[in-house]
Amino acid sequence: MSIAPIVLALLAGCGPEVAGTGGVRLDDAGRLVAVLAWCESFGAPTKIALYAVHSDGSVGDPLLQLTRAGDAPAANYAEIPLAEPGPVWRADGPMPALEDEKSYEVRAWDSTGERRVTSFPFTIAELRTTDPARPILTRTHVGDGRYDSSFAGAQEFQQAAVADCGG
Repeated sequence: MSIAPIVLALLAGCGPEVAGTGGVRLDDAGRLVAVLAWCESFGAPTKIALYAVHSDGSVGDPLLQLTRAGDAPAANYAEIPLAEPGPVWRADGPMPALEDEKSYEVRAWDSTGERRVTSFPFTIAELRTTDPARPILTRTHVGDGRYDSSFAGAQEFQQAAVADCGG
């Protein structure tokens, strides 16, 4: 067996396969909600983590981690309030206070850790300025640490995610 494909994958910086779309919004009380839509190949989200993003774009240890402890959602879509995730999710601690101007990132993986949904840096301040009809922020990486941003309602977000999955 040749190790060339493994070496190439490591040199390319390959990580978990992207098999879904991630977004964020604030609930009516101003608390952070992870919005996830995933492809059939993803299975269902099992781990969610909130990170502070450093000025160089890197992240450190998670500020909060959630692990799914109950049944997977019936559809390929879920909105998980991070401060009060409900009985299906177990948090490793309380939701930390988030600062408006600091950058954060929410990441989500499947049970194998081999697939994830898209993730991106955001600030709470930018989520406070959204149109209530289109509150979900999502971003597409365009290179060099730059992202194209868009806001959507739940139905529009789900339709875009299905299209991203090839459906």
